[in-house]
Amino acid sequence: MKKAKQEDEGNNSRISDLPKDILHRILYFLSQEDAVRTSLLSKSWRYVWCTRPNLDFSDNNFKGNKNNFLSVVDKTLQLYRDQNLCLEEFHLSISLTYYWDCTSVPFLDKWIPLLATMGVKEFRLSVVSNHGSRMTRNLPSVVYKAESLNLLRLERCNLVQNIPEKIPFVRLQVLRLQTVSIEQEIFDKIISSCPLLTDMWFQECKGLTTIKLETKLHKHLKHFTFISNDRYIEEKRCIEIDIPTLETIKINGSKIRVNIRKFGNLKSLTLKRVEFYSNNSIEQSHQLLIDDAPNMEYFYYSGCFIPSISSAPNCRESYFKLFIWDDDDDVEDSQSWFPRLSKLLQALRHSEISLNIFHHSVENIPHVRHDVINGGDNNKPVAMEHLRLSSDHVRSLMPLLNGLFCICRPRNVDPKWLEVGPEYKESERKELSEFWFEIQEMRESGNREIWQEDLEDLNIESFDSSRKKWQPFLHATRLSEESAFFPDFGRMRLRLKWRESL
Repeated sequence: MKKAKQEDEGNNSRISDLPKDILHRILYFLSQEDAVRTSLLSKSWRYVWCTRPNLDFSDNNFKGNKNNFLSVVDKTLQLYRDQNLCLEEFHLSISLTYYWDCTSVPFLDKWIPLLATMGVKEFRLSVVSNHGSRMTRNLPSVVYKAESLNLLRLERCNLVQNIPEKIPFVRLQVLRLQTVSIEQEIFDKIISSCPLLTDMWFQECKGLTTIKLETKLHKHLKHFTFISNDRYIEEKRCIEIDIPTLETIKINGSKIRVNIRKFGNLKSLTLKRVEFYSNNSIEQSHQLLIDDAPNMEYFYYSGCFIPSISSAPNCRESYFKLFIWDDDDDVEDSQSWFPRLSKLLQALRHSEISLNIFHHSVENIPHVRHDVINGGDNNKPVAMEHLRLSSDHVRSLMPLLNGLFCICRPRNVDPKWLEVGPEYKESERKELSEFWFEIQEMRESGNREIWQEDLEDLNIESFDSSRKKWQPFLHATRLSEESAFFPDFGRMRLRLKWRESL
């Protein structure tokens, strides 16, 4: 026991004898909290953390009296400055509260101008205004003068006042604005002052209407995210994309105009609740015209219209959530909807595809000829793992399935009804039973659609909650009987086996 203790002390002594720059390199990869803990290792380690070249302070992680947080940060920075210590990276996450502004704002006023003189190469600042849901805290004007900023994250702040004539964000690479209030003119001014931006993230930004991503201003931009969960898309809000080097695009709740056709570096594309506009018109378009995305690996789309992608040969995962509405003003009927979907699936046929269709207010889908569904092409149907159908009219599911099976070959079909529950009317519950009975007859009858020539086997499965797995449904013969027996339709699916030549 004594010998083991002596060996541990010897190992610790050898580490402590390492040059200080190596010790700093070790601490560089630790969090601020873990770096401070190393002061307990030995006397020689007591102050090493105070001189490492990177500091990371967050009031959320500060233990003890929060009023002492800025005092600790202030004393630490003063030590670095007085001893002329190397400080390459400084990360600060700070909350602005009504009671704390008297200390936090003077702190920022003091240290932000000094960081540049201390040789800080990477300055990351996160400012969160904790005034509840009201955005009443103006961002301190000194933040706009931080020349060494690499990352700026602002949450629940106002960016409408105290804006200097010149914003020297010449090093800024990451800009994240969440729940901020900003005027369009000020936003344009900030964006045009950041030539090295690689990441943009904007979420629930009030007053922001137009975002133009242009190569001449943002040639280094790789990642772009815009999120708005407003119920309706603002009429004036539009995002124009003219940067072919983007690697990730995530847009939720906006109009989009795409001015280029080829995205050579694009790896991930996520679009939710978007409206597409053509290059030279303000008229709404039903397509996202991307001719070529050779390196795209992930594509998620949710909307009422089917986008168009000509080629994405390396896409590994695709998820679509499509909505079908039967309004008189809706231009995309079954004659065009199926061919559009077929073309999209063909472009992504090498991907693992999941298709989720929400079917609203359609009682009858007319029969569409096979050649119309495929757009006159002889392309093979696309194999996919999951097809989920949600409908408020059970009778429309069979013709919808017939159309879909002409263009895709799902291994699992998961039908859902939008209002299944204890309050469901008896007659509608019987309709559900009849649907499942019709599926059962489909497997056994001789009345076959064209696609059924490729169907080798079809089974109805139910989910066994006790065993946590799917198993063949044993009560299929009772589905249409007028009895008190009704299965849990929310836990049933179709399992299909298609010819392997597909």
